[in-house]
Amino acid sequence: MWQVSNKLWIITTLPMLLVGVGMVVYGLMVSPEALTDDGYPLNNFLYIMGACFIVFPLLGVSTVYYYYKRINDRETFLMNDGIKGEAEILSREQTGTYINEQPQVKFNLLITTPMETYELEHKEIVNLLDMGSIPVGRKIPVMVNPDNPKDIILVL
Repeated sequence: MWQVSNKLWIITTLPMLLVGVGMVVYGLMVSPEALTDDGYPLNNFLYIMGACFIVFPLLGVSTVYYYYKRINDRETFLMNDGIKGEAEILSREQTGTYINEQPQVKFNLLITTPMETYELEHKEIVNLLDMGSIPVGRKIPVMVNPDNPKDIILVL
């Protein structure tokens, strides 16, 4: 399951929020006649910048939270309500894509569930140290979405 530490949220977001609040407060304290170098009212500039320092970090945090929540919900659904099956590795090859220095591998799998047997092409990020332990012909337990047989999770 994906999880982001609460400390990380605080460390990355709280300083931006404090700067934004500080700008808004300073905008309230500055004289209405004060101007920026290019002639605009300084208090309006501080309000806009403060709002940006508050809104954009909160928007970013909300987006990342929602993204990880969707991943976790999918994995939880498949683990709890998915159909247990078995996948035999027919072939595997690297796609050339690396994420965090780990290769993405394209597997051709023969999925066997109590209801049906079918072939499926599945891409997965695999730890380099695990590459030797997943040879062609190995059988791996999988959980299959009952509504979409192409949506699987490998249970390694």
